[in-house]
Amino acid sequence: MNYLNLFYQLLPEAVLVISALVLLGVSVTSEKKSGKPIQTRLPMSMALIAVILSALALYFGPKVVEGSSLLSLDPLAIIMKGVVLGLGLLALLLTPAKCEMKNPGEFYAVSLFAITGLSLTVGTNNLIFLFVSLELASLSMYLLAGFSRTAKASEASMKYFMFGAVSAAFMLFGLSFLYGFSHAMTLDALATAVAANPTAPFAMMGLLLVLVGLAFKMAAAPFHFWAPDVYEGAPASSVALIAAASKAVGMVVLIRFLLIGFPAAAGSASWGNLAQGWSIWLAALSAVSMVFGNLLAMAQKSVRRMLAYSAVANSGYLLVGLAAHGASSAASALFYVIIYGLGTFGALAVTALVERDRGNDHQDSFAGLVHRSPLQASALFIFMASLAGIPPLAGFAGKFILFSSALQENVHGDNAGLTWLVTLGAIVSAISLYYYLKVLKQAFVLGDPDDKADAQLKSEEGSSVDSTTLWAHRLAIALPAIAIVFLGLFPGVLMEPIQEAVKATLGL
Repeated sequence: MNYLNLFYQLLPEAVLVISALVLLGVSVTSEKKSGKPIQTRLPMSMALIAVILSALALYFGPKVVEGSSLLSLDPLAIIMKGVVLGLGLLALLLTPAKCEMKNPGEFYAVSLFAITGLSLTVGTNNLIFLFVSLELASLSMYLLAGFSRTAKASEASMKYFMFGAVSAAFMLFGLSFLYGFSHAMTLDALATAVAANPTAPFAMMGLLLVLVGLAFKMAAAPFHFWAPDVYEGAPASSVALIAAASKAVGMVVLIRFLLIGFPAAAGSASWGNLAQGWSIWLAALSAVSMVFGNLLAMAQKSVRRMLAYSAVANSGYLLVGLAAHGASSAASALFYVIIYGLGTFGALAVTALVERDRGNDHQDSFAGLVHRSPLQASALFIFMASLAGIPPLAGFAGKFILFSSALQENVHGDNAGLTWLVTLGAIVSAISLYYYLKVLKQAFVLGDPDDKADAQLKSEEGSSVDSTTLWAHRLAIALPAIAIVFLGLFPGVLMEPIQEAVKATLGL
């Protein structure tokens, strides 16, 4: 093994890990000297600088494609590492309220460890390394979910951990089946063994168990029960990282696992042309997630819980692209998961500020938001309208490209297009307009303009957000809003590189 090449491949992650360790040392030393936790702005600044340096190392550091079978710096890995770092940077900009974060140094250090795990996960085809890096990210996010130490956060963290531990056991058990079947540690070697015997019981059982574990990471129904409590109880910055970055990473892992390791066992989910394989499993999971997520989101009063069930529904949309088992549909799913991540992230960021001003995240708390903060209300409109799929925003472009590719995909001549699944997706997507527009109705139609003075007074008296870092939270709202508008008008700027990267990774 060439250890110098291995170090070059791991340089972005090495920057994050070293920065996290330095941040822990600075935090502990400062607390020991002063007798109180370090102020938020220093660890936040250090964490932001670490992510920026990691991105510079990724794109301007030594380019080493070969060097270790554990790592794979293919075009897909490079793009998605950049996406993880970008979403991680936005999550770090979400300033935690003083009541939420008693130890900001440790919080930002653990956040860097979570970003490290997510970055490693998208760049490997090795089964064991995939599991270890995914669990590094998961364990860090379990901690982040309960960092505020409130009753809700503790409950959310415990549920997240318990469900995560079970899903990790399923995934590891499935990997052991796959190794016993193929004696292979990489997806390429596994694909060779599967091609020789696509319906082998051990291979199918192993794949099924792995998909259960990954469905948990994606919050797909019926493996989503942790999501509402985590979205509601965890700090907003933690939820943003879980909702946006982890779902994008889950999509990359699914694409690598299914289209590199199991293309021979895809089968077909086309109505009237069904063929045994994982495509049918994903289509069923997609249908359940879309229907279940949208129906339950309609009944929520808490905006955070509504966004949690929206995440379940959007996992269903994403699985439509994978069920079509083609490079174009997989690329469109990756494009959509990035757009979804930006929309959900922005909605959570606005919700966090409303929650601090009003004391809760109920939809009634958004009443009159346009009078209290026109910029927040405008950003909320962009995020909710994008999630609902209203043109010309990026959410509409993402859904249109995703559903179009699923209809047109014809990989091996045995898939006439997932017309039934796309039709279901279009119907429930129209239904989702109801609960997104309910929040916008509160923000723009209801409420009293006199609420502005009351909100300002609460903000000044409560000091829920440090004035020196409030700019960062506002930037975290502005950047995804601008990106959603831009990508809605020019989707090819992101879609075309993703398509090329997926084709190159799959050898097409």
